[in-house]
Amino acid sequence: MLLSIQNDNYYLGTIILIILIGLLVVLIFLFIRRVITSIIDGLEIIYTLFSKRPAFVHFYPFIKKLNSNQTNILKQQFTFYNRLDAKHQRYFRHRLASFIDDKSFVGRDGFLITEEVKVLVSATALMLTFGFRDFIIHSVKSIIIYPTEYYSELNKVNHKGEFNASLKAIVLSWNNFIEGYRIENDKLNLGIHEFAHAIHFNSIYQDDINSVIFIDTFTQLRNMFSSNKNFKEKLITSEYLRSYAFTNDFELLAVILETFIETPQEFKRQFPEVYSKVKQMLNFNFSGY
Repeated sequence: MLLSIQNDNYYLGTIILIILIGLLVVLIFLFIRRVITSIIDGLEIIYTLFSKRPAFVHFYPFIKKLNSNQTNILKQQFTFYNRLDAKHQRYFRHRLASFIDDKSFVGRDGFLITEEVKVLVSATALMLTFGFRDFIIHSVKSIIIYPTEYYSELNKVNHKGEFNASLKAIVLSWNNFIEGYRIENDKLNLGIHEFAHAIHFNSIYQDDINSVIFIDTFTQLRNMFSSNKNFKEKLITSEYLRSYAFTNDFELLAVILETFIETPQEFKRQFPEVYSKVKQMLNFNFSGY
């Protein structure tokens, strides 16, 4: 009987010792991981100070795939995708599949959410964040789509689209979204404009490397305008940016991104300093830019 109790105590003590050793190993692993992560983050910050870009953008242990219909829509209707090389097209498809899985798409006023809707709206967002490592835009959870302009209960006026930060939602009117791509060089694109607002808001509250670069560079751009009145006046009088850009900082950024995406070479020719800052903000090193 005494021997049985001693054996039980021995086994119990052994189990407790194994659990404690296991916990210690986990804690040591977490500590080492944190130290290594901090060192890597520090090295990347140093790299970014000199290069003004992240150390890397694309790293995917597992690549997600689109179905054949989604891929065909992308090939047939999205110019930016077709300008990418084969490797970056594969990365873009992976990001598109991930983005579609992450977001909730909601049709209003009888609007039907189709594969075309999901692909083209998501591709618009991902075009803007394709130079970002974290591309998902955490400030957006839902994408709400109306067939045409809709009445906003928030500010009691008709809207073509909006970014609602409190609801974490992008709201778009489909006819105006499609119109934005019908003429690809008129500097008017509803999807780009509203996702620009979401990315701007997201970057203010995120601390990933691309968000830091985005906000820091936009601050430099704002300072460029405020410290050089002649430069800002030249920008205004040129009418290259539509007047709505000068409503506030959020509209300024959204209009600048519309203009950058749709007329990059003209932008570079007329205002190379601004163009360079926008390219840096987006880490945009792709064909045509």
